[in-house]
Parts: sequence; C-alpha cells; structure tokens
Amino acid sequence: MAERQKLSTTTILIAASGWVVSVFLGLLELPAKVNSFFDEGPKAQQNITDWLLLDETYTGVWTSDLEGWVDATDEERSASLASGGPVTMRMRVYNGKVEGEIRTEGLAQSYIYSALLLEGEKRNGGIDLIAYDYIDGKKAPLALMRVSMGDQDERLPLHLLVEKQGGPFFPEEANLYRTSADVSEALAGGLNVDLLRRVIEEGKAEAESEQKK
Repeated sequence: MAERQKLSTTTILIAASGWVVSVFLGLLELPAKVNSFFDEGPKAQQNITDWLLLDETYTGVWTSDLEGWVDATDEERSASLASGGPVTMRMRVYNGKVEGEIRTEGLAQSYIYSALLLEGEKRNGGIDLIAYDYIDGKKAPLALMRVSMGDQDERLPLHLLVEKQGGPFFPEEANLYRTSADVSEALAGGLNVDLLRRVIEEGKAEAESEQKK
C-alpha cells in the first residue's frame, strides 16, 4: 500500500514537473507570440477596415472597349467607338472618396498624355468626378463627369456622362464593364510626342515673334 502510495506520489511529481516545464516553455514563447500579435494585429484591423469602407460596387478597372466581343450588337459597337472613345478607367472608392485614372483615345489624339488623374466623391446615387492634370505644378481640372451604376445584370453596367470638358478628350457618354477588381496598379498612359513637339515649336515661334516687336 505504501509502495503504491509512493508510486502515485512520484507520478504526481513527474506530472507536476512536466506542467511546470510546459508553463516555463510557454512563458519563453510568450514574447514572440505577443510580438507576432502586435505585428499582425494592425494588418488584420486594416483588412477589416478596408472590407467595411471599400466600395466594391464601383472599385475596379472599367472599359468601354468591346474588342474581342464577337456577340456585341451594332448599337454597342457604335457607342464604344464614339468620338473620344474608347474609355478605360481605374477607380478606387474608399469611404466615399475616389481616386484613379482615366485613359481615352481622345486624350491620346488631342492631349500631350493619354491618361489623366481622377478624383471625386460618391453622392446622390452616383459618383461625381474631376479628370485633372498638373500644369506648372498646379492641379488643372480638364473635365467634369459623373458615373452611375445601372442594372447589375447589364453587360455594360457603369454609365459615364461627361458634363464639361476642355477639349475633345472624352465621349459625351459611354457604357463600361469591369475587366478587373484589382486596382493596385495605375493605368499606363502614353506621351503624344508629335503634339508635344508641335506645341514646343509653336511656343518658340511665338516667343521669337514677341521679341521682334
């Protein structure tokens, strides 16, 4: 009976010592776990915030370009090829604020760069946008426009209405579809070298004319 009691006590001591070792090892790991929590915690919080504030309905890369659409109707093709089009735009709508870019054939032909910056605000069932560039270091609006979402079942659900513009840069209206929900990369634009050279030459000629007066 005493031997059984002794064995039982020994077993308890071994178990207890194992528990103490486990706790000790756990305490050694605790700083790393705490550091991991503080490293990952803000990221998780940011992910939740983004999920709550990012407007997934409007956020994305959109285009009116129907190249490759074998089943496009004549009406859809005609609209996509309207003067100034096609249109491609990237929008990130976060907490009601918009940032992005817009690229059109009209800009490529009539402006020194084929893409402009976008900013705007979501209001009244749509988004009011300004397309702008920086001229002499200052923000210069080149167009006012509005986008709104039609029926989600439409093939081209995003409707663009250009309210005012400083040149033949955009079609007056366009219908767009989303090509990607990834807005991590800005739209690539191209420099209109011929137009830029012509502007420089005209500027030089005007300066020389002024000097002769």
